[in-house]
Amino acid sequence: MLSLSTLPVPSVHHDLSSSIRGFKLTRFKHNAASLLKHGHFLPAQHHLNEAKRHNSQIHACRLPEEILRKIFVFTAQSSVGLKEFENWSWVNITYVCSTWRQVALDYKDVWRYIDFSQPRWYNATLPRAKMSALHVQAFVNEKSVRQLQSTLQLAHQIQDVHLTSSVQNIEPLLEILAHPNPATESMTINVLSAENPTENTYDPPIFPTSGVPLRNLKYMELHNAPFYLLTSRCTALREFHLHDLPFTERPTLRYFLFMLEQLAQLEHLTLDRAFPINLDDHQLRAIEKPINLPRLKSLTLAGSIADVANILDFFSLSPHVRLVIKIRTLSDMEANLWRFVQAIGSRSWATFDTRPLQTLVLTSHQKPPRLLNGFQKNPEFQQDLRIRAFAENSSSGGAALDVLIRPDDECPTDDDLIECLAAIWKGLALSQVHRLVLEDIDIVTQKSWSNFLRTLPSLRVLDVSGCAPSGLVWALLLDARPRKRHGESSGLEAQRLLVPRLNDIYLHRVNCSRGGFMVKRNAPTNSLFDLDDSPFLDVLIRALAQRRRYGLCSRSLSIAQCEFVARRSVDAARKAVTHLIFDLRNVIRDTDALTSYAARYAEDLDTSHPSVRHYNRLRTLVQLDAET
Repeated sequence: MLSLSTLPVPSVHHDLSSSIRGFKLTRFKHNAASLLKHGHFLPAQHHLNEAKRHNSQIHACRLPEEILRKIFVFTAQSSVGLKEFENWSWVNITYVCSTWRQVALDYKDVWRYIDFSQPRWYNATLPRAKMSALHVQAFVNEKSVRQLQSTLQLAHQIQDVHLTSSVQNIEPLLEILAHPNPATESMTINVLSAENPTENTYDPPIFPTSGVPLRNLKYMELHNAPFYLLTSRCTALREFHLHDLPFTERPTLRYFLFMLEQLAQLEHLTLDRAFPINLDDHQLRAIEKPINLPRLKSLTLAGSIADVANILDFFSLSPHVRLVIKIRTLSDMEANLWRFVQAIGSRSWATFDTRPLQTLVLTSHQKPPRLLNGFQKNPEFQQDLRIRAFAENSSSGGAALDVLIRPDDECPTDDDLIECLAAIWKGLALSQVHRLVLEDIDIVTQKSWSNFLRTLPSLRVLDVSGCAPSGLVWALLLDARPRKRHGESSGLEAQRLLVPRLNDIYLHRVNCSRGGFMVKRNAPTNSLFDLDDSPFLDVLIRALAQRRRYGLCSRSLSIAQCEFVARRSVDAARKAVTHLIFDLRNVIRDTDALTSYAARYAEDLDTSHPSVRHYNRLRTLVQLDAET
């Protein structure tokens, strides 16, 4: 511990007042630090030289100037405007060493990120920005609102505005935000939703919103903010994203469409739980005509099935517009699913001649585990389903149709997801689809897959990763098994095969020993008490072998980074396809397979539960074929 006796004190031979005037706090701090570190005082210059020599040996202090500039900009962009950083400033990193400090002082662009978290940081960053275009990014609170008012009104140029605030704190700034700086290119207003819904209200504007067009404003994003911030001056917008529009702020349908139609330069539009009122008024709907945004490239709609179906009727979309839909709730599915499918289906068939769909991708996510302690339902379990359809020339621009089913208020059952998937699948024009990609899809049953595959006559490539789709391979196998009737030839049997020209199958990261769920009468779609112990890969190879009997031999089968690939399955696959590619490192011996049951299941499923019933369907079918 530092002793007071070792610190410099005024001499008794000197006048006390002169000693106090000669005291310097910086020298005091330097001497105290030197004493703690070295046990004696060091001259200031010597200490500085030691610090420079020490820093010169640290890699961080020898980074190139270009790297340091990127670090400064990244830190400024990441921290400014976030509530968790209101007691810390990005300016702190400029004090790492003298090299960092000098690079920061010479780099004028980084000082354009004004820090409103504390008055001292505001006074440190604003003067150094000088006459440059500012980045006004801040978390609005009682301390920063005055500084923001002054900056937004008096700054020479402002390049972008990004504010996060509560409803109460954003209100003093709304009039200024409705008349932004003419040089502003981007504006993002994120108003945090209050727990009390009555607090998420805004007073009607008492100021005019008209004026000179904002020719530089290209980007606007509003979260829980008043709709009147989109004014008639914003005609140059390229991107407009509207999220969580409060019900008290939702305009009428006529005014909503009128404002959107003014955005003739718009390329990307997002409406996330931000739809107008009067959508259910059939008389008003009959009067309004669809609007046309000639430069629109993507339209993103998020909300209920009814909201999305209603708003789609008022857009006249060209074949090249990407349609992204996020279903936030399934509570209105029963009454509105058919209207939703009709809306996206009519668009799919309208673009069939110009941009036919050629690739279909199905993706599912499940987290955390579905079950706890064997068979107890996990209340935190969530799952979603994503459907993406790609046209021939849409690989670089994303999917032509992207539908995500992810309810916010409940976890959908397998039945709900399959019903939505079946309806959407039925409405799309899929006769030209030649590639089907499945990512962690394991909830669709054999019955549903049989109906799906009948709509894919041009399917050539099947790409599977993640969870094993047992229902799909069972649909292929049951369709390929001999079903000869009196008077029918094998040629007629071959014509009834699903996807008759399936050439290539790719398996990646698939548990090839995974079993499937059974579908039992008066039970859930995927009953966890009835399990199929037929390994996924064995069922697939059996289906390919049956297809070969009709002269429909698949060209290739690729097995990459898969788990539990038995050697006997590899030997059988060589006879079922023309070309076989597999990862030799993951092939296991037959003796390493399970002895009690042939299939493996998820770790959260207790297969030893007394109510669980196991069925090896493949073994039964093989025995029946041998007997006949």
